[in-house]
Amino acid sequence: MATEQAYDAPSSAAVGPERLWGAGELACTLVSNDERLVESCALIALGAAVRIHQCAELKDLPAPGNGPVLWGADMAGEALAFPGLCDVVLGFEEDDQQLWSVASQIPRARVAILPRAQQWLGEYLGLWGMRAGQAHCLSLGSLAGGLGTSTLAALVAHAGTLCGLKSLLIDLDPHSTGLWPRVTLDPPTGIGWEELCRSGGALAPHQLVDTLPTVRDTAVLTWSPSAAPSELDEQLVVRLLAAARQGFDLLVVDTGRAVHPQRAVLEQFVDRQVLTCEDTGKPPVEAHIRCGPRNLRNSNTATGQYLGHFSSLPRISRAIQRGVLFDALRSRKVRHALADLRLLPESEGNKR
Repeated sequence: MATEQAYDAPSSAAVGPERLWGAGELACTLVSNDERLVESCALIALGAAVRIHQCAELKDLPAPGNGPVLWGADMAGEALAFPGLCDVVLGFEEDDQQLWSVASQIPRARVAILPRAQQWLGEYLGLWGMRAGQAHCLSLGSLAGGLGTSTLAALVAHAGTLCGLKSLLIDLDPHSTGLWPRVTLDPPTGIGWEELCRSGGALAPHQLVDTLPTVRDTAVLTWSPSAAPSELDEQLVVRLLAAARQGFDLLVVDTGRAVHPQRAVLEQFVDRQVLTCEDTGKPPVEAHIRCGPRNLRNSNTATGQYLGHFSSLPRISRAIQRGVLFDALRSRKVRHALADLRLLPESEGNKR
């Protein structure tokens, strides 16, 4: 079956999809007037946390790049006129011959015969939804404790906000004691990890945006001061990152000390991984930032993955002591130190 020939995300996922349903929800399109097929696809999409937008007339077809387009057997013949808008042709057992005939004329089209292809179609849509978010995801980990990785992550996230990005700082440090003491002495209202651990089902991107606490317009997900951090369920992390990629422009993930127990999950979402290390000894082969006092003897040992040096400037230390870390970015020296590391994605805002 074509459903088994390739398990790739739809080609249209490479382009940031529009929110056809608004409010940050991702939607794919089903071109069909077959009520039985529409109902079946709606149930499959529900399990994949993706909306199905029914397109009953060809004039309502989405523009290219707006997510996968599925063609029902009742309108599959029309797909031949729109080969760039056909990801899957689908129907039931009685439509088998017709669907294969159409798919043979559209090279990248896949065939889904329900109900036996139900699981594949759910995985296909789920994988697309997971990868379809527009956010740039940066993870910061450390090779040792006390290097200032959490401080750096918080500053990068807020620097993104100041550049006009919708930023989220995510505390994924397994040994975290919470980020609030350094960010603010009066944590704002909103959900934290402890509430998410009690949640179930899919996380809607717009609900995540609306309910996470913010400080100076930078969203923060961490543990509350009174909560004892516990091991996070892998599926919760997947749901959180998938929704966050859809609701924000920039995710900065503090992963704590390497190697993170959910490294395999993070690698599915992270666009860039950076380590912090001491300014002594042999540097890691991965992209890294040296922290702490400068060791001039190591100045010539930097590799091509060396991004720069970051130390806790007096302005940063004073801001942490007062619980107002983001205030440190009022200092031009601090802003320049961060800019030199080039951790933010290129945009008009951070080019200035």
